[in-house]
Amino acid sequence: MKKWIIIIGSIIVVLIVIGVLHDAGYLNFKWTTLTKLFAALAGPYMLMKNIFFNRNSVSSVDEILAKAKQGLLNDEEHREEYDAKISEKEAEIQKLEEQIEKLDNKIQVIEQKKETVTQEVSMMSTEQMMAEFEKMYGNEKDD
Repeated sequence: MKKWIIIIGSIIVVLIVIGVLHDAGYLNFKWTTLTKLFAALAGPYMLMKNIFFNRNSVSSVDEILAKAKQGLLNDEEHREEYDAKISEKEAEIQKLEEQIEKLDNKIQVIEQKKETVTQEVSMMSTEQMMAEFEKMYGNEKDD
C-alpha cells in the first residue's frame, strides 16, 4: 500500500510541475513535445517500478528453478510414456506387415495355380472337360 501512495504522489507532483511549466509558457504542447515528454517520463517510471516491484528476489528465482525442474521431470515421464506407445504401435505395424507378406505369398500361389489350370484346360479335349465338370459338379442329367 505504501508503494502505491509513493507512486501516486510522484505522478501528482510530475503533473503539477508540467502544469506550472505550461502556464508559465515554458512548455508548448505539440505532438513532438508530448512524445519527448512521455519518453522522458518513461525512464523514471520504469526505474521506480523496478525498485518497488522487483520480482527477482532469491525466493522467486528458486521457485522458478523448482518449477523448471518439475517441468523437465514431467516432460521425461511423458517422453517415456509416448516412447512405450510408439514401440507398441511399431510392433503392431510389424505384425501387420508380416500378415500382408503372407497374404501376398498366398495370392502369388493362387495366381500360379490359375495359370497352370488355364494351361491344362486349354490342352484338354472336350470329352475330358466334360468328365472333369461332372466330377466337380455332378451329372445334372441324372438328377
